[in-house]
Amino acid sequence: MVDSTGSTVLDRALDGGLPENRTILVTGGPGTGKSTLGMQFLQTGLENGENCLFVSTEQTGDEIRASFEPFSFDLDHDALTITSVHARRGKTLEDDEPVLTLQTFDDGPTLDDEYAAPFEPQYIVEELSSYGPVDRVVLDSVSGLSAMGEDYDTYRRAVFDLVRLFNDEFGATAILTAEQSEATGSVEGEQSIAASDAVQFNTHGVIRLWRENVEGDYHRFVEVMKMRGVNHDTRVFELDFGDDGLRTYPRMRTHPGEFRPEEFFGTGIDGLDALMGGGVALGGNLLLQHDGQASPHSVLTNLLVRAIEDDMAVLLVPPVELPPKRLRSIIDDRVGDMDGLLNDDRLFLLDFTNIWENTRRNVFKPVAHEDETTESVFRTIDERRGDRSLLSLVNVEAQVPVLDADELRQVRFWEEENFFRHEDTSVYFFNPKTIGEQLSMFYKNGAWQVLRTWIDANGLQYVKLEKSPSGYMGSTRLVEYSDDEPYMNVQRPPRPPRGGDES
Repeated sequence: MVDSTGSTVLDRALDGGLPENRTILVTGGPGTGKSTLGMQFLQTGLENGENCLFVSTEQTGDEIRASFEPFSFDLDHDALTITSVHARRGKTLEDDEPVLTLQTFDDGPTLDDEYAAPFEPQYIVEELSSYGPVDRVVLDSVSGLSAMGEDYDTYRRAVFDLVRLFNDEFGATAILTAEQSEATGSVEGEQSIAASDAVQFNTHGVIRLWRENVEGDYHRFVEVMKMRGVNHDTRVFELDFGDDGLRTYPRMRTHPGEFRPEEFFGTGIDGLDALMGGGVALGGNLLLQHDGQASPHSVLTNLLVRAIEDDMAVLLVPPVELPPKRLRSIIDDRVGDMDGLLNDDRLFLLDFTNIWENTRRNVFKPVAHEDETTESVFRTIDERRGDRSLLSLVNVEAQVPVLDADELRQVRFWEEENFFRHEDTSVYFFNPKTIGEQLSMFYKNGAWQVLRTWIDANGLQYVKLEKSPSGYMGSTRLVEYSDDEPYMNVQRPPRPPRGGDES
């Protein structure tokens, strides 16, 4: 079960909303929208007939009303309680000298007209316990309570007591706001600690808000940094303010419906197909970039398998790092008898590096033989494939030693204009560092879809959808390998696309 945040896009990023009966930390700098998101969460609960509690640690009642005045929040709703707990120097029954004491709205002492309870965890929990049970709680902000513990561990235990109060005793879903990972200075002369660093370990999830300069204008952003047990969206979204609170954008990151492909060529790797919105767009072209460490071969082999299963023909420019014997063994093992596929006009191999034997049918050497120009080879392939649609798997690096950048561009344009049919699909793959930035951008600009895979400093492989008319554009997912087909697994995006809407 989940509780809506009040933002449709943020709810989708959270796979429905905040986990019920859990506490979430919302962290960010001043003015990023933490309090507004908290009250928007409560307003959504009020509209659902729930009881809600807003606890301020830094503002009076008048200040709270003034800060929320631009929004349509119902602060006078019968099911909403607004209260305050904060620290101020005063007298206690135990201390002769003034110490930090627990105060409520209008600096009222919590015991009698003269004495107040110490600003300590047990008294704060006792004060707040009288407001339960409720369905939703916002404590804004936990940074204002950082002086209740004299050290990091004490403060963490104190926050844990509050989390237990809200979740276990109240039965509520709670939001704690905190300033962003910085020491909060002092409260009435008492040194405090970095609240968000301490609180995040006690909470079920962390949502981060921040401001950033984009080409001279400041924009607000939000990301879900963690949410235990939830396959949440890891991408960054932009925020702005509306009458009903924070608005989260974009709803879609890919093209509107009329520009999205209707058919896809699945890779056979479920997580990758989900990331791309169904797979490789039929009739389009995919660019698969890698860093030289992360192998693209599992993706390419699975595409080859699927193409042969679907009675397509395959044009292959083999990768330079796979010598003939190794590539033959892969095709024989995963796809089918390589010689049989060549003889049956199902597989066409373009050997730009001149390392394959030329005695087999459909093994072409466009550079080594004068009668086998690139254009004449394409015409021969087009004739021999008959009515079959074609999947092209082209290693650009294999062409670079024999074709300069202008020749590669000419070949690419000629293929598009004279060779490819409407139902044909192309995949180009290379390491950008080996072909140069300009040529790399040429292929990227002309691609319908762009996938990039790499291995990071920790030895983990990731794949990111950087360009696409469908799918989860901008999403980065983990890659792992297995001993069973399809031998490659990709972490699934948060949920299957709904009617083509990836957000």
